[in-house]
Amino acid sequence: MDPKNLAVLMKLKNAMEMASPSPTRTPYVEPKPPESKTGWLVKNCRFCKTTKFSYRADWVNPPIMCEGCRNERKTRYKPGEGDTLYAKTQVFHGGAPGGGRHK
Repeated sequence: MDPKNLAVLMKLKNAMEMASPSPTRTPYVEPKPPESKTGWLVKNCRFCKTTKFSYRADWVNPPIMCEGCRNERKTRYKPGEGDTLYAKTQVFHGGAPGGGRHK
């Protein structure tokens, strides 16, 4: 590339940068937790959005969900809700001790 074309390209680049400067980032300001007279804060559940629950303002890891949502997500298998996870059980012989039944 010859110097004349390079000079034209540099002028074009400078003109484009002056026409639309790159945006500047705003500094992040950490939000303060709301003040409470008793020290307990009330918050809506993040999952069901309607239930309110309370937690202490000085807790390091405050909860994000109510007790009902927490128990629902903690329970893996709910007895009495439909069929089991597996349609049939097939028994294989041999292999490692204790590894005879597979579902």
